[in-house]
Amino acid sequence: MGDVGRLGVIVGLPQEAAILKRVLGKAVPLLSCAGAQPARAAQGAADLIAHGAKMLLSFGFAGGLDADLRPGDIIVGAGVIGSDGKMRETDDALAQRLCAALDDSGCRWSAGLVAGADQALATAAAKQALAARTGAVIVDMESHAVAAAGLPFAILRVVVDPAERALPASVLAAVDPSGRVNIAPLMAGLLRHPREIGSLLALARDNGPARKGLRRAAAAAGRAFGLV
Repeated sequence: MGDVGRLGVIVGLPQEAAILKRVLGKAVPLLSCAGAQPARAAQGAADLIAHGAKMLLSFGFAGGLDADLRPGDIIVGAGVIGSDGKMRETDDALAQRLCAALDDSGCRWSAGLVAGADQALATAAAKQALAARTGAVIVDMESHAVAAAGLPFAILRVVVDPAERALPASVLAAVDPSGRVNIAPLMAGLLRHPREIGSLLALARDNGPARKGLRRAAAAAGRAFGLV
């Protein structure tokens, strides 16, 4: 019997939720989308627990901190370091289930620490500083909130922007509370800052392999938790 009634999944963005639903279909577990906001991730985790979740999975894209990681690379989190510097380890049994499922599917993956951030890191310099301070290989905005919920938890993330990639300020300013990018403010921002167009195009190129990697990760999560 699968764990669909016991697993709760926190994602940051609507497109991450859409990929999970597309891959798992009717087997998709309890799911909450935080809109890339740690406070909403914490509330989402509480809501999932109230609906019967006994274990949590932080799932979705992440920013690369390790220079060797490329868009689409899959990371199983060994633990998460919050903005307060406190490290919380992932549940070993849950992590091992994910690792075994990834191995069985032939996916390339690696394990490492995750840094939790309360806001997006817009520059390569900010990523480098966080990597040096924490030793983490990726960063996201939900995993530290998931860890603080108090249930056994795991982290399964896919790199979307590598360590050297800056995030265009125009994109960050155009993200609404649900995590969607609004086109009108994005275009207005690019008109004010046309030099950001190159970074936006690079980010769009990164999105293709990242989405492919996330589909593979979703399928592996389904197998790991007996959902498919």
